[in-house]
Amino acid sequence: MRIPPPHRLPIISAFGLAALFGASAQAQDTAEYTFEFIAEWSQQTHPTSFPNNAHFSNVIGANHTADVQIWEPGGIATPGIERMAETGSNSVLINEIQAHINNELAEQVVSLGSIGSSPGTRTGDFTMHKDFPMMSLVSMIAPSPDWFVGVHGIDMRPDGVWAQDIVFDVYAYDSGTDSGINYGSANADVTPHLPITNISDIFPFTGTPRIGTFRFTLISDAACSLADLAEPYGDLNFFDVSAFLSAFSAQDAAADINNDGEFNFFDVSAFLTVFSAGCP
Repeated sequence: MRIPPPHRLPIISAFGLAALFGASAQAQDTAEYTFEFIAEWSQQTHPTSFPNNAHFSNVIGANHTADVQIWEPGGIATPGIERMAETGSNSVLINEIQAHINNELAEQVVSLGSIGSSPGTRTGDFTMHKDFPMMSLVSMIAPSPDWFVGVHGIDMRPDGVWAQDIVFDVYAYDSGTDSGINYGSANADVTPHLPITNISDIFPFTGTPRIGTFRFTLISDAACSLADLAEPYGDLNFFDVSAFLSAFSAQDAAADINNDGEFNFFDVSAFLTVFSAGCP
């Protein structure tokens, strides 16, 4: 499709523009994902001291901004992460996430269920908004002193486009709050707490493979590029031009293609450039 120069872009009624952009903004601003946790942890994969009743606590976390960390390797566990890793309880962590929500740093608590017996699989769906594109999740390895699996600060919308499919190998982390060295070790609190550490090369995980995988699969329509502003997504056409015009007129962030906080010729030029490049 050939696009006319900016000064000759088609004129559409304000109502038509609003309708076009209103529908597309809702679809593009949010995305729905299926989460799958495949736990491979078993007597066969991790034979050293493998416990009875091996399971994982409720997978829990939040989608949030880049300004906050729910947890990170090398960081000190919050009380919520400590309680999750030592007991599988999520009440304190939920309160911490709620505080982030109140401060507009997180959108929601994401709770995706547990695995009652490992090996096993757990799936769940969630919807997230582009203003909170980072994902962090955790689940206790149980029984254990203070070990867990998780991902932290995963960008689900790199370069302004929702990720289609992401798979992470997950390994054991020590929350640094208990000094136990085996699955059934007695409670032995550590004060002060030590940094969260990957223990995939430490007893009883030495020489063993991953614990499992976390997979995020997009199940809603999403844009293929910054110019893909309207349905049908994955195809750049007149409707995307119309949606851009509407967003530009309203000074909506979707039209700030070069992300400089201003709405001017440079955004029009950037739109034309990404539009001409087409979908990957």
